[in-house]
Amino acid sequence: MNKNSRKIVTSYIDPDMDGIGSMYAYVEFLRKKGEVAEYYFEGTPKKEVGIVLEKFKIQLKCANKVSKDDEIVIVDNNELNFIPKGITQEQIIQIIDHHPRRPWLDNNTKVNCQIELIGAAATLIAERFKNENIEISKESAILLYYGIISNTMNLKIKLTSLRDIEIATWLKEKVPELTDEITKEIFIKKSEIGDNIENEMEIGFKNPMVKIKWSIGQLEIANAEEFLLKYESEIRAILDRVSAKNDIEYISVNIMDILNGYNILIAGNKKTADLLSENFDFFKFKNLKAKTTKFISRKELVRVIAERYKK
Repeated sequence: MNKNSRKIVTSYIDPDMDGIGSMYAYVEFLRKKGEVAEYYFEGTPKKEVGIVLEKFKIQLKCANKVSKDDEIVIVDNNELNFIPKGITQEQIIQIIDHHPRRPWLDNNTKVNCQIELIGAAATLIAERFKNENIEISKESAILLYYGIISNTMNLKIKLTSLRDIEIATWLKEKVPELTDEITKEIFIKKSEIGDNIENEMEIGFKNPMVKIKWSIGQLEIANAEEFLLKYESEIRAILDRVSAKNDIEYISVNIMDILNGYNILIAGNKKTADLLSENFDFFKFKNLKAKTTKFISRKELVRVIAERYKK
Protein backbone atom coordinates (compact mmCIF):
# COMPACT_ATOMS: atom_id res chain seq x y z
CA MET A 1 0.00 0.00 0.00
CA ASN A 2 1.42 3.33 -1.07
CA LYS A 3 0.72 5.83 1.68
CA ASN A 4 1.01 8.75 -0.76
CA SER A 5 -1.60 7.41 -3.21
CA ARG A 6 -5.08 8.88 -3.07
CA LYS A 7 -7.49 6.52 -1.39
CA ILE A 8 -11.12 6.65 -2.40
CA VAL A 9 -13.56 5.25 0.13
CA THR A 10 -16.82 4.08 -1.37
CA SER A 11 -19.74 1.73 -0.77
CA TYR A 12 -22.54 0.48 -3.00
CA ILE A 13 -24.61 2.56 -5.41
CA ASP A 14 -27.47 4.46 -3.69
CA PRO A 15 -25.88 4.04 -0.23
CA ASP A 16 -27.81 3.88 3.02
CA MET A 17 -27.03 5.47 6.38
CA ASP A 18 -24.46 2.83 7.29
CA GLY A 19 -22.65 3.21 3.97
CA ILE A 20 -22.58 7.02 4.07
CA GLY A 21 -21.54 7.18 7.72
CA SER A 22 -18.80 4.62 7.20
CA MET A 23 -17.45 6.41 4.12
CA TYR A 24 -17.48 9.84 5.70
CA ALA A 25 -15.88 8.77 8.97
CA TYR A 26 -13.26 6.45 7.49
CA VAL A 27 -11.96 9.27 5.30
CA GLU A 28 -11.55 11.35 8.46
CA PHE A 29 -9.74 8.44 10.13
CA LEU A 30 -7.37 7.99 7.18
CA ARG A 31 -6.60 11.71 7.00
CA LYS A 32 -5.80 11.80 10.69
CA LYS A 33 -3.39 8.94 10.04
CA GLY A 34 -1.65 11.07 7.39
CA GLU A 35 -3.27 9.55 4.30
CA VAL A 36 -4.69 11.35 1.27
CA ALA A 37 -8.32 10.26 1.15
CA GLU A 38 -11.74 11.23 -0.19
CA TYR A 39 -15.09 9.47 -0.39
CA TYR A 40 -17.15 8.86 -3.50
CA PHE A 41 -20.60 7.43 -4.14
CA GLU A 42 -22.92 7.07 -7.10
CA GLY A 43 -26.68 7.35 -7.17
CA THR A 44 -28.93 8.82 -4.51
CA PRO A 45 -28.45 8.10 -0.81
CA LYS A 46 -31.44 6.61 0.98
CA LYS A 47 -34.05 9.00 2.39
CA GLU A 48 -32.88 8.60 5.98
CA VAL A 49 -29.46 9.99 5.03
CA GLY A 50 -31.02 13.27 3.92
CA ILE A 51 -33.07 13.50 7.11
CA VAL A 52 -30.01 13.06 9.33
CA LEU A 53 -27.89 15.47 7.26
CA GLU A 54 -30.58 18.16 7.43
CA LYS A 55 -31.28 17.63 11.12
CA PHE A 56 -27.64 18.07 12.13
CA LYS A 57 -26.62 20.52 9.36
CA ILE A 58 -23.99 18.19 7.88
CA GLN A 59 -22.89 18.60 4.27
CA LEU A 60 -21.44 15.86 2.09
CA LYS A 61 -18.47 16.71 -0.14
CA CYS A 62 -18.14 13.78 -2.50
CA ALA A 63 -15.11 13.45 -4.81
CA ASN A 64 -15.95 14.43 -8.39
CA LYS A 65 -14.73 11.19 -9.90
CA VAL A 66 -12.51 8.16 -9.45
CA SER A 67 -9.36 7.82 -11.54
CA LYS A 68 -7.60 4.62 -12.58
CA ASP A 69 -4.67 5.50 -10.29
CA ASP A 70 -6.80 5.70 -7.13
CA GLU A 71 -6.67 2.97 -4.51
CA ILE A 72 -10.16 1.88 -3.49
CA VAL A 73 -11.48 1.11 -0.02
CA ILE A 74 -14.98 -0.39 0.12
CA VAL A 75 -17.11 -0.09 3.24
CA ASP A 76 -20.45 -1.73 4.04
CA ASN A 77 -20.24 -3.91 0.92
CA ASN A 78 -18.12 -6.65 -0.61
CA GLU A 79 -20.24 -7.45 -3.67
CA LEU A 80 -18.50 -6.31 -6.87
CA ASN A 81 -21.78 -5.93 -8.78
CA PHE A 82 -22.90 -3.16 -6.42
CA ILE A 83 -19.88 -0.83 -6.48
CA PRO A 84 -19.77 2.39 -8.55
CA LYS A 85 -19.13 1.97 -12.26
CA GLY A 86 -15.59 2.43 -13.50
CA ILE A 87 -13.91 0.95 -10.43
CA THR A 88 -11.94 -2.18 -11.24
CA GLN A 89 -11.30 -5.14 -8.98
CA GLU A 90 -7.56 -4.51 -9.31
CA GLN A 91 -7.93 -1.09 -7.63
CA ILE A 92 -9.50 -2.48 -4.46
CA ILE A 93 -7.03 -2.63 -1.58
CA GLN A 94 -9.29 -2.84 1.48
CA ILE A 95 -12.80 -3.90 2.52
CA ILE A 96 -14.52 -3.15 5.83
CA ASP A 97 -17.91 -4.82 5.92
CA HIS A 98 -20.46 -6.73 7.97
CA HIS A 99 -22.13 -8.73 5.16
CA PRO A 100 -21.24 -12.35 4.33
CA ARG A 101 -17.99 -12.71 2.38
CA ARG A 102 -18.46 -13.05 -1.38
CA PRO A 103 -16.66 -15.87 -3.27
CA TRP A 104 -14.34 -13.55 -5.23
CA LEU A 105 -12.48 -12.86 -1.99
CA ASP A 106 -11.85 -16.49 -1.04
CA ASN A 107 -8.41 -16.75 -2.63
CA ASN A 108 -7.64 -13.04 -2.88
CA THR A 109 -4.55 -12.16 -0.87
CA LYS A 110 -4.21 -8.61 -2.21
CA VAL A 111 -7.26 -7.13 -0.48
CA ASN A 112 -7.01 -6.35 3.22
CA CYS A 113 -10.38 -7.52 4.55
CA GLN A 114 -12.17 -6.90 7.80
CA ILE A 115 -15.49 -8.70 7.42
CA GLU A 116 -17.36 -9.36 10.66
CA LEU A 117 -21.02 -10.37 10.84
CA ILE A 118 -22.23 -7.77 13.31
CA GLY A 119 -24.99 -5.16 13.13
CA ALA A 120 -23.28 -2.40 11.16
CA ALA A 121 -20.12 -1.55 9.27
CA ALA A 122 -20.22 1.77 11.14
CA THR A 123 -19.35 -0.13 14.32
CA LEU A 124 -16.11 -1.37 12.74
CA ILE A 125 -15.16 2.16 11.68
CA ALA A 126 -15.98 3.72 15.04
CA GLU A 127 -13.97 1.05 16.84
CA ARG A 128 -10.87 2.18 14.92
CA PHE A 129 -11.17 5.69 16.37
CA LYS A 130 -11.78 4.34 19.86
CA ASN A 131 -9.11 1.64 19.83
CA GLU A 132 -6.41 3.94 18.46
CA ASN A 133 -7.47 6.86 20.67
CA ILE A 134 -8.00 9.14 17.66
CA GLU A 135 -10.36 12.04 18.29
CA ILE A 136 -13.54 11.78 16.23
CA SER A 137 -15.41 14.80 14.88
CA LYS A 138 -18.97 15.54 15.90
CA GLU A 139 -20.12 14.99 12.30
CA SER A 140 -18.49 11.57 11.97
CA ALA A 141 -19.82 10.49 15.37
CA ILE A 142 -23.37 11.46 14.37
CA LEU A 143 -23.24 9.68 11.01
CA LEU A 144 -21.70 6.52 12.47
CA TYR A 145 -24.22 6.50 15.31
CA TYR A 146 -27.17 6.63 12.94
CA GLY A 147 -25.52 4.05 10.70
CA ILE A 148 -25.62 1.67 13.67
CA ILE A 149 -29.08 2.74 14.84
CA SER A 150 -30.56 2.42 11.36
CA ASN A 151 -29.03 -0.98 10.61
CA THR A 152 -30.00 -2.49 13.96
CA MET A 153 -33.44 -0.89 14.23
CA ASN A 154 -32.35 1.06 17.30
CA LEU A 155 -30.26 -1.86 18.61
CA LYS A 156 -33.27 -4.23 18.64
CA ILE A 157 -32.76 -6.84 15.93
CA LYS A 158 -31.06 -10.17 16.51
CA LEU A 159 -27.98 -9.26 14.48
CA THR A 160 -27.16 -6.50 16.98
CA SER A 161 -23.95 -7.45 18.77
CA LEU A 162 -22.60 -6.30 22.12
CA ARG A 163 -19.98 -4.39 20.12
CA ASP A 164 -22.71 -2.45 18.28
CA ILE A 165 -24.33 -1.53 21.59
CA GLU A 166 -21.07 -0.52 23.27
CA ILE A 167 -19.80 1.62 20.40
CA ALA A 168 -23.21 3.29 19.90
CA THR A 169 -23.12 4.21 23.60
CA TRP A 170 -19.58 5.56 23.20
CA LEU A 171 -20.62 7.71 20.21
CA LYS A 172 -23.75 8.96 21.96
CA GLU A 173 -21.70 10.09 24.95
CA LYS A 174 -19.58 12.25 22.64
CA VAL A 175 -22.51 14.19 21.13
CA PRO A 176 -25.15 15.52 23.58
CA GLU A 177 -27.55 16.18 20.66
CA LEU A 178 -27.94 12.43 20.09
CA THR A 179 -31.13 11.99 22.10
CA ASP A 180 -33.83 9.31 21.99
CA GLU A 181 -36.37 11.99 21.11
CA ILE A 182 -34.43 13.03 18.00
CA THR A 183 -34.00 9.39 16.98
CA LYS A 184 -37.76 8.85 17.23
CA GLU A 185 -38.35 11.99 15.16
CA ILE A 186 -35.95 10.72 12.47
CA PHE A 187 -37.64 7.31 12.38
CA ILE A 188 -41.07 8.91 11.93
CA LYS A 189 -39.83 11.16 9.10
CA LYS A 190 -38.11 8.19 7.48
CA SER A 191 -41.40 6.28 7.32
CA GLU A 192 -43.23 9.07 5.47
CA ILE A 193 -42.55 7.57 2.05
CA GLY A 194 -45.57 8.88 0.13
CA ASP A 195 -45.32 8.02 -3.57
CA ASN A 196 -41.91 6.35 -3.29
CA ILE A 197 -43.03 2.97 -1.97
CA GLU A 198 -41.46 0.88 -4.73
CA ASN A 199 -38.15 2.75 -4.48
CA GLU A 200 -38.03 2.34 -0.72
CA MET A 201 -38.86 -1.37 -0.93
CA GLU A 202 -35.75 -2.16 -3.06
CA ILE A 203 -37.56 -5.11 -4.58
CA GLY A 204 -36.51 -5.08 -8.25
CA PHE A 205 -33.72 -7.65 -8.37
CA LYS A 206 -33.29 -11.39 -7.81
CA ASN A 207 -30.85 -12.42 -5.11
CA PRO A 208 -27.74 -13.62 -7.01
CA MET A 209 -26.56 -15.95 -4.23
CA VAL A 210 -29.51 -18.37 -4.30
CA LYS A 211 -30.68 -20.93 -6.84
CA ILE A 212 -34.34 -19.95 -6.59
CA LYS A 213 -35.81 -16.84 -8.25
CA TRP A 214 -36.27 -14.92 -5.03
CA SER A 215 -36.44 -11.31 -3.91
CA ILE A 216 -37.44 -9.65 -0.66
CA GLY A 217 -37.98 -5.96 -0.07
CA GLN A 218 -38.16 -4.05 3.18
CA LEU A 219 -40.04 -1.04 4.50
CA GLU A 220 -39.19 0.55 7.84
CA ILE A 221 -42.37 2.21 9.03
CA ALA A 222 -43.67 3.93 12.13
CA ASN A 223 -47.07 2.39 12.97
CA ALA A 224 -47.04 -0.30 10.27
CA GLU A 225 -50.63 -1.48 10.67
CA GLU A 226 -52.00 2.02 10.08
CA PHE A 227 -49.71 2.31 7.06
CA LEU A 228 -51.04 -0.92 5.57
CA LEU A 229 -54.66 0.18 5.92
CA LYS A 230 -53.79 2.84 3.36
CA TYR A 231 -51.15 1.18 1.18
CA GLU A 232 -51.51 -2.61 1.27
CA SER A 233 -53.29 -2.88 -2.09
CA GLU A 234 -50.62 -0.68 -3.70
CA ILE A 235 -47.85 -2.83 -2.21
CA ARG A 236 -49.46 -6.00 -3.56
CA ALA A 237 -49.75 -4.41 -7.01
CA ILE A 238 -46.04 -3.54 -6.89
CA LEU A 239 -45.14 -7.13 -5.97
CA ASP A 240 -47.22 -8.48 -8.86
CA ARG A 241 -45.72 -6.03 -11.35
CA VAL A 242 -42.11 -6.51 -10.26
CA SER A 243 -42.48 -10.29 -10.15
CA ALA A 244 -43.76 -10.43 -13.73
CA LYS A 245 -41.26 -7.91 -15.08
CA ASN A 246 -38.16 -9.49 -13.51
CA ASP A 247 -39.16 -13.17 -13.62
CA ILE A 248 -39.19 -13.50 -9.83
CA GLU A 249 -40.93 -16.62 -8.56
CA TYR A 250 -40.81 -15.90 -4.82
CA ILE A 251 -41.39 -12.29 -3.79
CA SER A 252 -42.30 -10.54 -0.55
CA VAL A 253 -41.78 -7.41 1.49
CA ASN A 254 -40.74 -7.29 5.14
CA ILE A 255 -42.41 -4.38 6.95
CA MET A 256 -40.73 -3.45 10.21
CA ASP A 257 -42.56 -1.25 12.69
CA ILE A 258 -39.60 0.79 13.86
CA LEU A 259 -41.46 2.33 16.79
CA ASN A 260 -43.43 -0.60 18.15
CA GLY A 261 -41.06 -3.49 17.38
CA TYR A 262 -43.03 -5.95 15.29
CA ASN A 263 -43.01 -7.23 11.71
CA ILE A 264 -45.64 -7.75 9.04
CA LEU A 265 -44.58 -9.81 6.05
CA ILE A 266 -46.54 -9.50 2.80
CA ALA A 267 -46.10 -12.45 0.41
CA GLY A 268 -46.70 -11.88 -3.28
CA ASN A 269 -48.16 -15.33 -3.82
CA LYS A 270 -48.93 -18.62 -2.05
CA LYS A 271 -45.64 -20.20 -3.11
CA THR A 272 -43.76 -17.44 -1.32
CA ALA A 273 -45.90 -17.74 1.81
CA ASP A 274 -45.29 -21.51 1.86
CA LEU A 275 -41.53 -21.06 1.39
CA LEU A 276 -41.29 -18.58 4.24
CA SER A 277 -43.50 -20.67 6.54
CA GLU A 278 -41.30 -23.71 5.92
CA ASN A 279 -38.12 -21.83 6.80
CA PHE A 280 -39.33 -19.55 9.61
CA ASP A 281 -41.71 -21.09 12.12
CA PHE A 282 -42.76 -17.69 13.51
CA PHE A 283 -44.46 -16.66 10.23
CA LYS A 284 -48.10 -17.78 10.19
CA PHE A 285 -49.73 -16.52 7.02
CA LYS A 286 -53.37 -15.59 6.58
CA ASN A 287 -54.40 -14.05 3.26
CA LEU A 288 -50.69 -13.90 2.30
CA LYS A 289 -49.89 -11.73 5.33
CA ALA A 290 -48.09 -12.66 8.55
CA LYS A 291 -47.57 -10.59 11.66
CA THR A 292 -45.05 -11.46 14.32
CA THR A 293 -43.86 -9.92 17.56
CA LYS A 294 -40.39 -11.25 16.72
CA PHE A 295 -38.47 -8.25 15.38
CA ILE A 296 -36.47 -9.50 12.41
CA SER A 297 -34.69 -7.67 9.62
CA ARG A 298 -34.40 -8.50 5.94
CA LYS A 299 -30.70 -9.25 6.45
CA GLU A 300 -31.59 -12.06 8.86
CA LEU A 301 -34.15 -13.52 6.48
CA VAL A 302 -31.73 -13.29 3.56
CA ARG A 303 -28.98 -15.09 5.48
CA VAL A 304 -31.22 -18.07 6.22
CA ILE A 305 -32.56 -18.35 2.68
CA ALA A 306 -29.11 -17.82 1.14
CA GLU A 307 -27.70 -20.66 3.23
CA ARG A 308 -30.54 -23.11 2.57
CA TYR A 309 -30.90 -22.38 -1.14
CA LYS A 310 -27.36 -21.39 -2.04
CA LYS A 311 -26.03 -22.05 -5.52
